[in-house]
Amino acid sequence: MSPVFDTFDDDLDDLAERCASPDAGVRRVAMMELAEAVGPEAKVLLLKGLADADATVRAAAAKALDEHDGADVVEGLVRSLEDADEAVRRTAADTLAEKKEPACGPLLIERAEHADPFVQASALRALRELVLPDALSAALKALQSPNPEVRREGLGVIGYLKAEEALPALIATAGDADPSVRRATMAALVFLRPGGPGISTLIAGLSDENWQVREETAVSCAKIRLPEATAPLIATMQDPVWQVQTKAANALGRIKASAAVDVLGRALESDVSNLRKEAAAALGEIADPRGLAALEASANDPDPDVRKLINWAIGRCQGRP
Repeated sequence: MSPVFDTFDDDLDDLAERCASPDAGVRRVAMMELAEAVGPEAKVLLLKGLADADATVRAAAAKALDEHDGADVVEGLVRSLEDADEAVRRTAADTLAEKKEPACGPLLIERAEHADPFVQASALRALRELVLPDALSAALKALQSPNPEVRREGLGVIGYLKAEEALPALIATAGDADPSVRRATMAALVFLRPGGPGISTLIAGLSDENWQVREETAVSCAKIRLPEATAPLIATMQDPVWQVQTKAANALGRIKASAAVDVLGRALESDVSNLRKEAAAALGEIADPRGLAALEASANDPDPDVRKLINWAIGRCQGRP
């Protein structure tokens, strides 16, 4: 009986032949199929594909490398960030963001100060989850970029690093003209602690003109469990956007804000089931008996998930675990 591996070898030989085809369409499909292949031979073929004369083949190779690891893969994708074709650059950036190769940190940090804003932003995006202290300097420089995408990705690096020394720069970007940058700032401020500096900057985000900034601020307040945000979050329960109200309710529950029992009880009457769900969960977290009346009045909520949370919250308010 022939070894099972003979079949895989034959398939790889066939793919290698198609990678050398004069037809770009054939080469592109071969690159796509190589994503399912294993071993160094397949990776070598894909890395060669990054230098193919046809942009669609290069893009397919960059996408397929999502299934392969190693410093050589990251280096190849970093070079592709400077490809002449935009689709190749963006595909390489998306794939690179999924890689977590700390050894390639210096290469990415170098590209984080590249003259091309796209290359800068892509390198910073790839640096985020590596959590490399050496990346902080490049991230802080990125905050001075005229390109909002670069500033936003720089904030992402700072947020992952939870770098307190970056607080003055974050306070400055909280007033950025671009709402996506302000939103990223609110996310990056998650390292703040109750009673510490910068709290007023975060809380001010609950009044931002952009609803996504307000939403992100409520998320950070929830993660920090920030008691100073209790009154502003109660006011935020009147926000015109239900997504913001939902995140505010979640934050009030995490803070265990007894002062929010009444406003959360009223939220159980909302037309939005997600908001009712978060309000019920928050009342359960707070476990204040004053919430029982509103919870019991909503016990027959039409949404089964809401009813389940209401029953749980009622038990909590009655002193059951």
